[in-house]
Amino acid sequence: MYKLFLAWRYLTGRPLALVAVAALMLSFAVLVVAPSVMNGFQVEFHKRIRGTLSDLSIASARPFEMPERPEIERALARLPHVKAVAPYLENPALDKHLNKIDYCFMRGIDPAREAQVSELDGYIMSERDLFLEVEGFQEERDPEVKQSLALLAEEYAEKPDLERIYRLLRDGHPEQPGVPTCLVGIYYLRAFDLRVGDTILLTTASAEGEVAQDREFLIVGAFRTGMSEKDRRVVLTGLRTLQGFVGVAGRVSGYSMALSDYRLADETKAALRDGIHRGEVDLPLERGFYVRTWEEHNENLLRAVAMEKALIRMMTFLIVLAAIATIFLTLFMAVHTKVREFGILRALGGTPPGVLGLFVGQGIWIALAGMGLGMGLGVLFASYINEIAAWQQQYTGWHPFPPDVYYLDKIPTRIDLAENLQNFVITLLFGAMAALFPGLLAAFRPPLRALRHE
Repeated sequence: MYKLFLAWRYLTGRPLALVAVAALMLSFAVLVVAPSVMNGFQVEFHKRIRGTLSDLSIASARPFEMPERPEIERALARLPHVKAVAPYLENPALDKHLNKIDYCFMRGIDPAREAQVSELDGYIMSERDLFLEVEGFQEERDPEVKQSLALLAEEYAEKPDLERIYRLLRDGHPEQPGVPTCLVGIYYLRAFDLRVGDTILLTTASAEGEVAQDREFLIVGAFRTGMSEKDRRVVLTGLRTLQGFVGVAGRVSGYSMALSDYRLADETKAALRDGIHRGEVDLPLERGFYVRTWEEHNENLLRAVAMEKALIRMMTFLIVLAAIATIFLTLFMAVHTKVREFGILRALGGTPPGVLGLFVGQGIWIALAGMGLGMGLGVLFASYINEIAAWQQQYTGWHPFPPDVYYLDKIPTRIDLAENLQNFVITLLFGAMAALFPGLLAAFRPPLRALRHE
Protein backbone atom coordinates (compact mmCIF):
# COMPACT_ATOMS: atom_id res chain seq x y z
CA MET A 1 0.00 0.00 0.00
CA TYR A 2 2.89 2.36 0.78
CA LYS A 3 4.06 1.99 -2.81
CA LEU A 4 0.82 3.45 -4.16
CA PHE A 5 0.94 6.23 -1.56
CA LEU A 6 4.52 7.20 -2.42
CA ALA A 7 3.82 6.93 -6.15
CA TRP A 8 0.86 9.30 -5.81
CA ARG A 9 2.89 11.67 -3.57
CA TYR A 10 5.74 11.89 -6.07
CA LEU A 11 3.25 12.32 -8.90
CA THR A 12 1.35 15.24 -7.34
CA GLY A 13 4.42 16.87 -5.89
CA ARG A 14 6.29 17.25 -9.15
CA PRO A 15 5.28 19.87 -11.76
CA LEU A 16 7.05 17.83 -14.44
CA ALA A 17 4.72 14.93 -13.71
CA LEU A 18 1.72 17.18 -14.24
CA VAL A 19 3.24 18.26 -17.57
CA ALA A 20 3.47 14.58 -18.52
CA VAL A 21 -0.20 14.10 -17.59
CA ALA A 22 -1.21 17.12 -19.69
CA ALA A 23 0.84 15.94 -22.68
CA LEU A 24 -0.64 12.45 -22.51
CA MET A 25 -4.15 13.89 -22.05
CA LEU A 26 -3.92 15.96 -25.25
CA SER A 27 -2.29 13.19 -27.29
CA PHE A 28 -4.82 10.58 -26.17
CA ALA A 29 -7.66 12.99 -26.96
CA VAL A 30 -6.26 13.20 -30.51
CA LEU A 31 -6.11 9.39 -30.55
CA VAL A 32 -9.83 9.31 -29.73
CA VAL A 33 -10.98 12.09 -32.07
CA ALA A 34 -8.99 11.31 -35.24
CA PRO A 35 -9.98 7.62 -35.59
CA SER A 36 -13.57 8.49 -34.61
CA VAL A 37 -13.79 10.99 -37.47
CA MET A 38 -12.20 8.55 -39.92
CA ASN A 39 -14.51 5.74 -38.75
CA GLY A 40 -17.42 8.09 -39.31
CA PHE A 41 -16.16 9.02 -42.76
CA GLN A 42 -15.77 5.38 -43.73
CA VAL A 43 -19.20 4.33 -42.46
CA GLU A 44 -20.91 7.41 -43.91
CA PHE A 45 -19.23 7.04 -47.28
CA HIS A 46 -20.30 3.42 -47.53
CA LYS A 47 -23.82 4.24 -46.45
CA ARG A 48 -24.30 7.19 -48.78
CA ILE A 49 -22.64 5.57 -51.75
CA ARG A 50 -24.93 2.56 -51.35
CA GLY A 51 -27.88 4.94 -51.08
CA THR A 52 -27.10 7.02 -54.15
CA LEU A 53 -26.11 4.00 -56.25
CA SER A 54 -27.70 0.64 -56.81
CA ASP A 55 -26.08 -2.50 -55.43
CA LEU A 56 -25.18 -3.66 -58.93
CA SER A 57 -25.39 -2.14 -62.40
CA ILE A 58 -24.74 -3.16 -65.98
CA ALA A 59 -23.93 -0.59 -68.68
CA SER A 60 -22.90 -0.71 -72.31
CA ALA A 61 -19.29 0.11 -73.16
CA ARG A 62 -20.52 2.46 -75.88
CA PRO A 63 -22.89 5.26 -74.78
CA PHE A 64 -26.60 4.69 -75.45
CA GLU A 65 -26.02 1.23 -76.97
CA MET A 66 -28.00 -0.75 -74.37
CA PRO A 67 -31.50 -1.58 -75.71
CA GLU A 68 -34.50 -0.95 -73.46
CA ARG A 69 -36.30 -4.29 -73.63
CA PRO A 70 -38.65 -6.03 -71.17
CA GLU A 71 -36.98 -9.40 -71.79
CA ILE A 72 -33.63 -8.00 -70.62
CA GLU A 73 -35.20 -6.73 -67.41
CA ARG A 74 -36.91 -10.08 -66.80
CA ALA A 75 -33.62 -11.93 -67.33
CA LEU A 76 -31.85 -9.60 -64.87
CA ALA A 77 -34.65 -10.02 -62.34
CA ARG A 78 -34.17 -13.81 -62.42
CA LEU A 79 -30.56 -13.52 -61.25
CA PRO A 80 -29.76 -14.67 -57.70
CA HIS A 81 -30.56 -12.14 -54.94
CA VAL A 82 -31.97 -9.49 -57.36
CA LYS A 83 -35.18 -7.94 -56.03
CA ALA A 84 -35.64 -4.92 -58.35
CA VAL A 85 -34.40 -3.67 -61.73
CA ALA A 86 -34.62 -0.14 -63.18
CA PRO A 87 -33.29 1.34 -66.46
CA TYR A 88 -31.38 4.62 -66.52
CA LEU A 89 -29.83 7.00 -69.03
CA GLU A 90 -26.86 9.26 -68.30
CA ASN A 91 -25.22 12.05 -70.26
CA PRO A 92 -23.00 15.03 -69.35
CA ALA A 93 -24.41 18.49 -69.95
CA LEU A 94 -23.73 22.19 -69.53
CA ASP A 95 -26.00 24.33 -67.40
CA LYS A 96 -26.30 28.03 -68.11
CA HIS A 97 -27.68 30.55 -65.67
CA LEU A 98 -27.21 34.30 -66.13
CA ASN A 99 -23.47 34.67 -66.75
CA LYS A 100 -22.51 31.29 -65.25
CA ILE A 101 -21.75 28.19 -67.29
CA ASP A 102 -20.92 24.98 -65.47
CA TYR A 103 -21.03 21.26 -66.09
CA CYS A 104 -23.46 18.73 -64.69
CA PHE A 105 -24.58 15.14 -65.25
CA MET A 106 -28.09 14.45 -66.43
CA ARG A 107 -29.66 11.18 -65.32
CA GLY A 108 -32.92 10.01 -66.83
CA ILE A 109 -34.94 7.69 -64.60
CA ASP A 110 -38.35 6.24 -64.00
CA PRO A 111 -38.80 7.72 -60.50
CA ALA A 112 -41.00 4.98 -59.03
CA ARG A 113 -38.70 2.22 -60.26
CA GLU A 114 -35.53 4.12 -59.35
CA ALA A 115 -36.80 4.37 -55.77
CA GLN A 116 -36.81 0.55 -55.67
CA VAL A 117 -33.09 0.25 -56.48
CA SER A 118 -31.80 3.27 -54.50
CA GLU A 119 -32.86 5.46 -51.58
CA LEU A 120 -34.38 8.16 -53.77
CA ASP A 121 -37.50 8.40 -51.57
CA GLY A 122 -35.40 9.36 -48.57
CA TYR A 123 -33.43 12.03 -50.43
CA ILE A 124 -36.34 14.09 -51.76
CA MET A 125 -36.65 17.22 -49.63
CA SER A 126 -39.90 18.48 -48.14
CA GLU A 127 -41.10 22.05 -48.60
CA ARG A 128 -40.12 22.87 -45.02
CA ASP A 129 -36.60 21.50 -45.37
CA LEU A 130 -36.19 23.32 -48.67
CA PHE A 131 -37.26 26.62 -47.16
CA LEU A 132 -34.88 26.31 -44.23
CA GLU A 133 -31.95 25.16 -46.37
CA VAL A 134 -32.36 27.76 -49.11
CA GLU A 135 -32.77 30.59 -46.62
CA GLY A 136 -29.57 29.53 -44.91
CA PHE A 137 -31.26 28.45 -41.68
CA GLN A 138 -28.54 26.04 -40.63
CA GLU A 139 -25.81 28.68 -40.98
CA GLU A 140 -27.75 31.55 -39.46
CA ARG A 141 -26.40 32.55 -36.05
CA ASP A 142 -28.78 35.38 -35.17
CA PRO A 143 -31.26 33.84 -32.68
CA GLU A 144 -34.06 36.25 -33.65
CA VAL A 145 -33.72 35.58 -37.37
CA LYS A 146 -33.42 31.88 -36.65
CA GLN A 147 -36.63 31.91 -34.63
CA SER A 148 -38.55 33.88 -37.26
CA LEU A 149 -37.45 31.49 -40.01
CA ALA A 150 -38.55 28.55 -37.90
CA LEU A 151 -41.99 30.12 -37.47
CA LEU A 152 -42.32 30.78 -41.20
CA ALA A 153 -41.24 27.21 -41.97
CA GLU A 154 -44.27 25.84 -40.11
CA GLU A 155 -46.44 26.96 -43.02
CA TYR A 156 -44.73 24.46 -45.33
CA ALA A 157 -45.31 20.72 -45.59
CA GLU A 158 -43.10 18.66 -43.31
CA LYS A 159 -42.98 15.62 -45.63
CA PRO A 160 -42.49 15.61 -49.41
CA ASP A 161 -45.39 14.64 -51.67
CA LEU A 162 -43.46 11.93 -53.47
CA GLU A 163 -46.35 10.84 -55.67
CA ARG A 164 -46.87 14.37 -56.99
CA ILE A 165 -43.14 15.05 -57.49
CA TYR A 166 -42.63 11.76 -59.34
CA ARG A 167 -45.67 12.43 -61.53
CA LEU A 168 -44.35 15.87 -62.45
CA LEU A 169 -40.94 14.42 -63.19
CA ARG A 170 -42.41 11.70 -65.38
CA ASP A 171 -45.30 13.50 -67.12
CA GLY A 172 -44.34 17.19 -66.91
CA HIS A 173 -46.10 20.12 -65.24
CA PRO A 174 -49.77 20.59 -66.30
CA GLU A 175 -49.51 24.38 -66.11
CA GLN A 176 -46.42 24.50 -68.33
CA PRO A 177 -46.94 21.90 -71.06
CA GLY A 178 -44.00 21.26 -73.31
CA VAL A 179 -41.44 22.31 -70.66
CA PRO A 180 -39.55 19.25 -69.34
CA THR A 181 -39.11 18.92 -65.59
CA CYS A 182 -36.19 17.98 -63.38
CA LEU A 183 -34.96 17.49 -59.82
CA VAL A 184 -31.73 19.13 -58.64
CA GLY A 185 -29.62 18.89 -55.50
CA ILE A 186 -29.65 21.40 -52.68
CA TYR A 187 -26.11 22.63 -53.49
CA TYR A 188 -27.19 23.20 -57.09
CA LEU A 189 -29.94 25.52 -55.84
CA ARG A 190 -27.49 27.37 -53.62
CA ALA A 191 -24.83 27.69 -56.31
CA PHE A 192 -27.21 29.43 -58.73
CA ASP A 193 -29.50 31.00 -56.11
CA LEU A 194 -32.54 29.13 -57.46
CA ARG A 195 -35.87 28.02 -56.05
CA VAL A 196 -38.29 25.24 -56.90
CA GLY A 197 -40.41 26.56 -59.77
CA ASP A 198 -37.50 28.29 -61.53
CA THR A 199 -36.20 27.12 -64.88
CA ILE A 200 -32.65 26.23 -65.89
CA LEU A 201 -31.07 26.11 -69.33
CA LEU A 202 -29.25 22.88 -70.21
CA THR A 203 -27.22 21.84 -73.25
CA THR A 204 -26.11 18.30 -74.01
CA ALA A 205 -24.64 16.32 -76.90
CA SER A 206 -26.88 14.10 -79.00
CA ALA A 207 -26.29 10.42 -79.64
CA GLU A 208 -24.58 11.31 -82.92
CA GLY A 209 -22.11 13.56 -81.11
CA GLU A 210 -23.68 16.81 -82.25
CA VAL A 211 -24.49 19.54 -79.73
CA ALA A 212 -28.21 19.62 -79.08
CA GLN A 213 -30.10 22.87 -78.83
CA ASP A 214 -30.45 24.61 -75.50
CA ARG A 215 -33.52 23.52 -73.61
CA GLU A 216 -35.22 24.88 -70.52
CA PHE A 217 -36.07 22.55 -67.64
CA LEU A 218 -38.52 23.36 -64.85
CA ILE A 219 -37.32 22.54 -61.33
CA VAL A 220 -40.16 20.65 -59.57
CA GLY A 221 -38.24 19.46 -56.51
CA ALA A 222 -34.88 19.05 -54.85
CA PHE A 223 -32.93 16.26 -53.18
CA ARG A 224 -30.18 16.04 -50.59
CA THR A 225 -27.99 12.95 -50.51
CA GLY A 226 -25.42 14.42 -48.12
CA MET A 227 -22.68 14.01 -50.75
CA SER A 228 -21.99 17.50 -52.01
CA GLU A 229 -20.69 16.40 -55.43
CA LYS A 230 -23.97 14.67 -56.26
CA ASP A 231 -26.06 17.43 -54.70
CA ARG A 232 -24.18 19.94 -56.85
CA ARG A 233 -23.70 18.18 -60.19
CA VAL A 234 -26.53 15.68 -60.77
CA VAL A 235 -29.76 16.71 -62.49
CA LEU A 236 -32.53 14.08 -62.44
CA THR A 237 -35.15 14.06 -65.14
CA GLY A 238 -37.62 11.58 -66.61
CA LEU A 239 -36.23 8.72 -68.66
CA ARG A 240 -38.43 9.53 -71.67
CA THR A 241 -37.55 13.22 -71.35
CA LEU A 242 -33.80 12.60 -71.57
CA GLN A 243 -34.23 10.02 -74.34
CA GLY A 244 -36.03 12.65 -76.40
CA PHE A 245 -33.49 15.35 -75.51
CA VAL A 246 -30.52 13.19 -76.56
CA GLY A 247 -32.35 11.42 -79.40
CA VAL A 248 -32.01 7.80 -78.29
CA ALA A 249 -35.56 6.46 -78.16
CA GLY A 250 -35.64 2.84 -77.04
CA ARG A 251 -32.10 2.88 -75.70
CA VAL A 252 -30.58 3.42 -72.26
CA SER A 253 -27.17 3.59 -70.64
CA GLY A 254 -27.82 0.52 -68.53
CA TYR A 255 -29.81 -1.12 -65.76
CA SER A 256 -29.57 -0.75 -62.01
CA MET A 257 -30.29 -3.65 -59.67
CA ALA A 258 -31.13 -3.83 -55.99
CA LEU A 259 -30.14 -6.98 -54.11
CA SER A 260 -31.57 -8.64 -51.06
CA ASP A 261 -28.15 -8.11 -49.44
CA TYR A 262 -25.59 -5.66 -50.85
CA ARG A 263 -22.77 -7.91 -49.60
CA LEU A 264 -23.81 -10.49 -52.22
CA ALA A 265 -23.04 -8.14 -55.12
CA ASP A 266 -19.92 -10.06 -56.21
CA GLU A 267 -21.86 -13.33 -56.31
CA THR A 268 -24.65 -11.81 -58.41
CA LYS A 269 -22.08 -10.15 -60.68
CA ALA A 270 -20.48 -13.53 -61.41
CA ALA A 271 -23.91 -15.07 -62.09
CA LEU A 272 -24.74 -12.21 -64.49
CA ARG A 273 -21.54 -12.71 -66.47
CA ASP A 274 -22.18 -16.45 -66.68
CA GLY A 275 -25.75 -15.82 -67.83
CA ILE A 276 -24.57 -13.48 -70.59
CA HIS A 277 -21.97 -15.96 -71.81
CA ARG A 278 -24.52 -18.79 -71.82
CA GLY A 279 -27.01 -16.63 -73.71
CA GLU A 280 -29.58 -16.49 -70.89
CA VAL A 281 -29.28 -12.68 -70.89
CA ASP A 282 -29.36 -11.46 -74.49
CA LEU A 283 -27.37 -8.23 -74.88
CA PRO A 284 -26.81 -7.28 -78.54
CA LEU A 285 -23.84 -5.00 -77.83
CA GLU A 286 -21.02 -4.43 -80.30
CA ARG A 287 -18.42 -3.15 -77.85
CA GLY A 288 -19.20 -5.15 -74.77
CA PHE A 289 -20.49 -4.11 -71.38
CA TYR A 290 -19.46 -3.19 -67.84
CA VAL A 291 -20.82 -4.80 -64.69
CA ARG A 292 -20.01 -2.84 -61.54
CA THR A 293 -20.86 -3.28 -57.89
CA TRP A 294 -21.55 -0.26 -55.68
CA GLU A 295 -17.98 -0.47 -54.38
CA GLU A 296 -16.42 -0.54 -57.85
CA HIS A 297 -18.24 2.64 -58.85
CA ASN A 298 -16.22 4.52 -56.21
CA GLU A 299 -13.30 2.13 -55.75
CA ASN A 300 -10.59 4.79 -55.67
CA LEU A 301 -12.54 6.95 -53.24
CA LEU A 302 -13.19 4.06 -50.84
CA ARG A 303 -9.56 2.96 -51.06
CA ALA A 304 -8.36 6.49 -50.35
CA VAL A 305 -10.56 6.69 -47.24
CA ALA A 306 -9.21 3.34 -45.96
CA MET A 307 -5.60 4.44 -46.55
CA GLU A 308 -6.24 7.80 -44.89
CA LYS A 309 -7.72 6.04 -41.89
CA ALA A 310 -4.67 3.78 -41.50
CA LEU A 311 -2.26 6.70 -41.96
CA ILE A 312 -4.02 8.91 -39.42
CA ARG A 313 -4.16 6.07 -36.90
CA MET A 314 -0.41 5.52 -37.27
CA MET A 315 0.35 9.24 -36.94
CA THR A 316 -1.84 9.71 -33.87
CA PHE A 317 -0.28 6.69 -32.19
CA LEU A 318 3.16 8.18 -32.82
CA ILE A 319 1.92 11.32 -31.06
CA VAL A 320 0.89 9.17 -28.09
CA LEU A 321 4.32 7.51 -28.04
CA ALA A 322 5.92 10.96 -27.95
CA ALA A 323 3.73 11.85 -24.97
CA ILE A 324 4.66 8.58 -23.25
CA ALA A 325 8.28 9.63 -23.62
CA THR A 326 7.52 12.43 -21.15
CA ILE A 327 6.74 9.73 -18.57
CA PHE A 328 10.21 8.30 -19.13
CA LEU A 329 11.83 11.75 -18.83
CA THR A 330 9.85 12.59 -15.69
CA LEU A 331 10.87 9.41 -13.90
CA PHE A 332 14.42 9.54 -15.22
CA MET A 333 14.75 13.01 -13.70
CA ALA A 334 13.33 11.65 -10.45
CA VAL A 335 16.10 9.06 -10.30
CA HIS A 336 18.71 11.82 -10.34
CA THR A 337 16.95 14.37 -8.12
CA LYS A 338 15.74 12.00 -5.37
CA VAL A 339 18.82 9.80 -4.96
CA ARG A 340 19.02 10.46 -1.20
CA GLU A 341 15.33 9.62 -0.63
CA PHE A 342 15.67 6.30 -2.43
CA GLY A 343 18.86 5.56 -0.45
CA ILE A 344 16.99 6.12 2.83
CA LEU A 345 14.12 3.96 1.56
CA ARG A 346 16.54 1.14 0.74
CA ALA A 347 18.37 1.55 4.08
CA LEU A 348 15.07 1.22 5.96
CA GLY A 349 14.36 -2.11 4.32
CA GLY A 350 12.96 -1.22 0.95
CA THR A 351 13.66 -4.03 -1.51
CA PRO A 352 14.72 -3.55 -5.16
CA PRO A 353 11.38 -4.94 -6.38
CA GLY A 354 9.63 -2.48 -4.06
CA VAL A 355 11.51 0.52 -5.44
CA LEU A 356 10.90 -0.77 -8.99
CA GLY A 357 7.19 -1.08 -8.21
CA LEU A 358 7.24 2.50 -6.92
CA PHE A 359 8.44 3.78 -10.30
CA VAL A 360 6.15 1.55 -12.30
CA GLY A 361 3.30 2.75 -10.09
CA GLN A 362 4.13 6.36 -10.92
CA GLY A 363 4.14 5.52 -14.63
CA ILE A 364 0.76 3.83 -14.31
CA TRP A 365 -0.66 6.76 -12.31
CA ILE A 366 0.51 9.24 -14.96
CA ALA A 367 -0.84 7.05 -17.77
CA LEU A 368 -4.22 6.53 -16.06
CA ALA A 369 -4.64 10.22 -15.23
CA GLY A 370 -3.62 11.38 -18.71
CA MET A 371 -5.67 8.77 -20.57
CA GLY A 372 -8.74 9.27 -18.40
CA LEU A 373 -8.76 13.01 -18.96
CA GLY A 374 -7.86 12.53 -22.63
CA MET A 375 -10.68 10.04 -23.14
CA GLY A 376 -13.22 12.46 -21.70
CA LEU A 377 -11.86 15.40 -23.69
CA GLY A 378 -11.74 13.37 -26.91
CA VAL A 379 -15.31 12.06 -26.59
CA LEU A 380 -16.57 15.57 -25.80
CA PHE A 381 -14.74 17.08 -28.77
CA ALA A 382 -15.92 14.34 -31.15
CA SER A 383 -19.53 14.78 -30.00
CA TYR A 384 -19.52 18.53 -30.74
CA ILE A 385 -17.07 18.61 -33.64
CA ASN A 386 -19.60 20.01 -36.13
CA GLU A 387 -20.53 22.85 -33.78
CA ILE A 388 -16.84 23.59 -33.20
CA ALA A 389 -16.16 23.58 -36.96
CA ALA A 390 -19.13 25.89 -37.63
CA TRP A 391 -17.93 28.29 -34.90
CA GLN A 392 -14.43 28.29 -36.38
CA GLN A 393 -15.76 28.95 -39.88
CA GLN A 394 -17.91 31.81 -38.60
CA TYR A 395 -14.99 33.62 -36.97
CA THR A 396 -12.11 32.68 -39.29
CA GLY A 397 -13.81 31.88 -42.59
CA TRP A 398 -12.00 28.52 -42.73
CA HIS A 399 -13.69 25.13 -42.40
CA PRO A 400 -11.42 22.16 -41.48
CA PHE A 401 -13.55 19.73 -43.53
CA PRO A 402 -14.98 21.65 -46.52
CA PRO A 403 -17.95 19.82 -48.12
CA ASP A 404 -16.67 20.35 -51.66
CA VAL A 405 -13.49 18.43 -50.79
CA TYR A 406 -14.83 15.61 -48.63
CA TYR A 407 -18.24 15.27 -50.41
CA LEU A 408 -20.13 15.35 -47.10
CA ASP A 409 -22.30 18.12 -45.73
CA LYS A 410 -21.18 17.52 -42.13
CA ILE A 411 -18.34 15.85 -40.26
CA PRO A 412 -19.38 12.29 -39.36
CA THR A 413 -18.04 10.69 -36.20
CA ARG A 414 -18.29 7.15 -34.89
CA ILE A 415 -16.72 6.47 -31.51
CA ASP A 416 -15.63 2.82 -31.39
CA LEU A 417 -15.63 1.70 -27.76
CA ALA A 418 -13.67 -1.50 -28.44
CA GLU A 419 -11.00 0.39 -30.37
CA ASN A 420 -10.64 3.00 -27.62
CA LEU A 421 -10.37 0.32 -24.93
CA GLN A 422 -7.68 -1.39 -26.97
CA ASN A 423 -5.77 1.88 -27.29
CA PHE A 424 -6.24 2.46 -23.55
CA VAL A 425 -4.67 -0.89 -22.64
CA ILE A 426 -1.78 -0.49 -25.12
CA THR A 427 -1.01 3.02 -23.89
CA LEU A 428 -1.12 1.84 -20.27
CA LEU A 429 1.39 -0.92 -21.05
CA PHE A 430 3.68 1.55 -22.82
CA GLY A 431 3.41 3.87 -19.82
CA ALA A 432 4.51 1.06 -17.49
CA MET A 433 7.36 0.17 -19.86
CA ALA A 434 8.49 3.81 -19.93
CA ALA A 435 8.83 3.68 -16.14
CA LEU A 436 10.68 0.38 -16.15
CA PHE A 437 14.18 1.63 -17.08
CA PRO A 438 14.29 4.53 -14.56
CA GLY A 439 12.91 2.14 -11.96
CA LEU A 440 15.69 -0.36 -12.58
CA LEU A 441 18.30 2.40 -12.19
CA ALA A 442 16.87 3.40 -8.80
CA ALA A 443 16.12 -0.12 -7.58
CA PHE A 444 19.62 -1.55 -8.04
CA ARG A 445 21.62 1.46 -6.88
CA PRO A 446 23.54 0.55 -3.64
CA PRO A 447 21.99 2.25 -0.53
CA LEU A 448 25.31 3.53 0.85
CA ARG A 449 26.26 5.08 -2.44
CA ALA A 450 22.86 6.75 -2.62
CA LEU A 451 23.19 8.13 0.94
CA ARG A 452 26.66 9.53 0.17
CA HIS A 453 25.33 11.24 -2.99
CA GLU A 454 24.86 14.56 -1.14
